[in-house]
Amino acid sequence: MRTPAAVLLLGLTTGCTSMVLAEPKLLVSPYYALYQIRGKVSMQSRATPTSAPEDNTPQDLRTFGQDHHKDDVGVRVDLGDGFAGLRLDYLKLDLHTSKRGILDDDWGLLLQDDVVRMDVEADDLRLTWIEPITKFSTSLREQPLTFQVGAGGTLAHRDYALRGKTDDGLRTQDAELRGDLVFAAARARATWRDFAFDVDYAICPQLTLGGDWEDVQQDLELRASYTVPLRDLTFFAGYRYSRMSATGHEHELRYDADLLIDGYQLGVVLTF
Repeated sequence: MRTPAAVLLLGLTTGCTSMVLAEPKLLVSPYYALYQIRGKVSMQSRATPTSAPEDNTPQDLRTFGQDHHKDDVGVRVDLGDGFAGLRLDYLKLDLHTSKRGILDDDWGLLLQDDVVRMDVEADDLRLTWIEPITKFSTSLREQPLTFQVGAGGTLAHRDYALRGKTDDGLRTQDAELRGDLVFAAARARATWRDFAFDVDYAICPQLTLGGDWEDVQQDLELRASYTVPLRDLTFFAGYRYSRMSATGHEHELRYDADLLIDGYQLGVVLTF
């Protein structure tokens, strides 16, 4: 299902005249990410250059050496009241590997029984608008315990490159997974003293603006943070879990990918 970009942009900016941006804060959050990619990928192949493409069985990414965490970097920029508002999040992934495996079936130009490895490079960009829905407080150990809930939407651009090659480097096969997605998003926060716990969840029920991504995509983030008293400085640790699937073509060979990205974040929030 494809949705016009204007509809999404209207939805993301509908709340921009709300009290969220009456006196907005600017929060900049660089973070260190320790992520891994898992899942299965398949790609058609040809017995000869002129023969029809043949379907192949999916290969586990462990076969290509992708079974461990690698460190990368990201940055998040928030404009709003500190909870709701506009958020831009960019993550750069370079998941290179020295590990290798043996293919159980062909994968494009890579052949069954080849010793192979795969590098994964990705740019993951998300623009989210969250409008506050409710806020209420109670007490814990004679200190206020506050809960906030908000909802909105996310426009995401994902550009993932799977670069497979034989161990000797003589044959290579790439799969380029690109496209734009529309998510429904929700956020919840619990705050006690100088501590906060955030849950962000987004789901894309096949709302695409074009590209290779398909089926239901999901994204979950958990973050615990501590704000230094009397300073505009917050430290946080988090976890992200993201499921995605795609179908596309590379040189008329169809590929299918069912992927999972997950890992940990550690960063700091600077308030201006």
